[in-house]
Formats: sequence, structure tokens, C-alpha cells
Amino acid sequence: MDEFNQNNNYESAENTEEISSAPQSEYNQNEDPQSSYIDSIDTNISSDDMPVWNKVEYTPVGKIEDYKPMGKGLKIFCAVMALVVALTATTAAGYFMGRSSVSRSYIGSKVDIDLAAKPTDTDQSTPAQVYESINESVVGIRVYNEAGEMSDASGVIYTKDGYIVTNDHIYSEIGAPKFKVFTFDGTEYDAVYVAGDTVSDLAVLKIENGNNFKVAEFGDSEQLVNGEAVVAVGRPSDATDNSSITSGVISLTKRRVKTTSSYTARLIQTDSAINPGSSGGALVNMYGQVVGITSSKLAGVEYDAIGFAIPTKTMKRVVEQLIAEGKVTDRAKLGITYQEVNSVTAEIENYAAVGLLVVSVGEDSDVYQKIGEGDIITHVNGRAITNDDIVLDVIEDCKAGDTISLTVLLSDGGEADFDVTLRANISESSYSSVVGERENPSSDSQSGGSGGTFDFPYGE
Repeated sequence: MDEFNQNNNYESAENTEEISSAPQSEYNQNEDPQSSYIDSIDTNISSDDMPVWNKVEYTPVGKIEDYKPMGKGLKIFCAVMALVVALTATTAAGYFMGRSSVSRSYIGSKVDIDLAAKPTDTDQSTPAQVYESINESVVGIRVYNEAGEMSDASGVIYTKDGYIVTNDHIYSEIGAPKFKVFTFDGTEYDAVYVAGDTVSDLAVLKIENGNNFKVAEFGDSEQLVNGEAVVAVGRPSDATDNSSITSGVISLTKRRVKTTSSYTARLIQTDSAINPGSSGGALVNMYGQVVGITSSKLAGVEYDAIGFAIPTKTMKRVVEQLIAEGKVTDRAKLGITYQEVNSVTAEIENYAAVGLLVVSVGEDSDVYQKIGEGDIITHVNGRAITNDDIVLDVIEDCKAGDTISLTVLLSDGGEADFDVTLRANISESSYSSVVGERENPSSDSQSGGSGGTFDFPYGE
């Protein structure tokens, strides 16, 4: 009773008095259902302790006369529809899980190829002979999705069971891409994405249920010389067409350029025509050895007869890790942003030395809180830094965990030497599993030379 009274304390004393003073016969005449309960209450309770009752208005619920139970046919229809929905959901989930498990199952393999030395006792072949030797190892790739987005590219057969090396950018504008691969004889295969890397612009696909393909012979790109004759083989117009061939020479064996993903890379420059659709194709020496993976995205747009290919030395290192681990794990970085100070810049801007002017230092860098903004790195491994390519080349030849030495002219006028441990530069791929969720790195292709501020050791 105490609890009941506490819940009704909101009633004012005035309202209580009005109800208490009402004639008892009024309750009896209205046959209020609560009256029987009130009569059962102890008569010794005073009127002041009597609980306050509010009359409840309600409408009696009558029997539903027009109700009809669900018919047998309707029950069967509902059961069938529920089964269809369940099966559709299960099938869709299984499909996507299956595609995911298929691509994931191809990661973890150890694929180690040898880069063949350039023959010393063999004459060079003609372009026709080179084409004949490499044609079966170059494929067309059609990239598409359920939204109707599509592009064509090329690829090179990496292993006889169907690993294909190509470019990472070929699917950068196509969310949730699927892949069809067309071999030299027009045979069509389904392929799955294995892994990709934006820094090197390399990617790996796998032909499902593939076996006994003709593997390309990969040569050592370190043995290339300027002026050496080469051909480019790919599918520039249509992935389903036969591969085409263009001829040229090696313009530069090692040219550092800024790629479309804003990273700098040491690439092979050639005057062989490399057009859209040829991305991922083969740059081949006149012994029939693939020495580079071509990329139309790296081709110069301001100048004629300038194309680029990723050296096989880089390809081997990256592709082996993509297949084994799904990403590149041992690539090195210093972890700073900088501005190159060459002799002209130093004279005009009145800098105290030539080298790399530090703009900022990342918290994950080994030189964090050791050097800072305004300091100038003047030497790497004892070598004077006259341009940033010198340091970039050193970094590119190292692995994460390696140590290099730096000499730094501090902003306060002092000089210091540091032994620096390089950190891992692990990039992601342009691949997206969601339609419409695109990762489309874009930037004009140009030399990563003097001027500008660069995220070391990669682009702006």
C-alpha cells in the first residue's frame, strides 16, 4: 500500500478532497469495477489514506466475425518464397566467399624464377623471330564488373600453372573487377586477383584451373645498355586480338620518373610505342628475353617516343613477395619529406649547402627528433648528394632494416653524422572489392628531378 501511495503523490490535495467528498452512492450507481476492491479494503483505513482512483475508459473488444484462417495455398506460397530468399542469400554469400577464398588460396606459394643472363655465344634474333618466341607467353586481359565498367590490358605468363604478371593500375578505375584472360590461340580463361602494389605498379593475377602454359624467359635487366635494340609486345587495341609488336631501342637503362601514383621509380626508358591496352605487356631484348613489364600509364604525354617499362630486377623482387605474402614487405624508406637543393638553387636561395632540405620527418622514421625542418642532408654513405637520385637509388637498393649513414648540416650551423635504420615501405593496391569505391591515383608522369617537395623516397 505504501508503494501504491508513493506512485500517486502527484495528485494535489485539492483533487483528493473533491474525490473524498463525493457521495459513496455515486460509485455504487456507476457500478465501477474498482468498488468491489475498495469494499474489500480494511474499513479502519481513514479517508486520508484512501488511494486515489482514476476512472479508465475502454471499449469492449468483440468477436471478429469476418476472420478467415490462412488458406493452404497461401501457406505453400509463403513457404516457397521464404525458401527462395534463403537459397539466394546462401548462394550469393557462397559465391563471394568462394571468390575471396580462391584468390586468397593463391597467396602463400613460393615462386622463385631465375633471371637469365644475356647469351654471349648466340646471335641476336630478328624482330619476327623474337615475336614468334614470346607470342605464346603474352596474354590479353579484359577487366570488367557488374556495373558495365570495362578496360583492356596485357599480361605476361609468369608460371606454367597460370600466374600472370601485369600492372596494378589496370583495375584502378573499376570497382569489384573480374578478369578474363585470352591466350595466343584465342582461348578464354577466368582469372582472379592475387595481389597488387601501387608503388611499383605491378600486380599478379591467377588463371583458375590453369596448367601447362608457356612461361616467358625473363632476362636480367641489369645487363641492358643504352642503345640496345628491343621490341614491345602487347594487346594495345583489344584484349581478344592477337598481340602486336613495336620496335625500338633502350633510350636509358635507368631513368627515375614520378609515376601516376606519385611515387618515384627507376625505370627503363624506350622509344618503342607503348599504347593503352599494352599495359602489363613485355619489353623484350633481341634474344627473346623479357627485360621489362611495359606500362602505358608511365609513358610520357608531353613528348613523343618516350615509353617506360618496369625492370625485371624490380619485377622479380615485387612479384615473389606479392605471391608469397600478398604485399611487398621489405621495401625501404627513410621517412622524410624534402626539397632538393642543387647548386643553382643553393646559389639563388642562399642555402649553406647542396643536398636534401628537410621539410618534415615522419614519426616512424629513425631520424625522428634527431633532424628536423631546415636541416640539409649533404652526404649518404659518404657520397656527396648533388641531386636526389643519388639518395633514391641507395634507398631502392636497400631493404627494410638495412642501415645507411647520413651527414647532416643542422639549421643551427653544426654538422652531425647518423647511422639510420630504414623502415618498411608497405604500399596498398589499387584493387577495390566494392563497385564505385575506386582508388585511382593520378598524377602527371614526369621526372622526379630537381624542385618541388617530395615524400621521401616517393613522390609528392
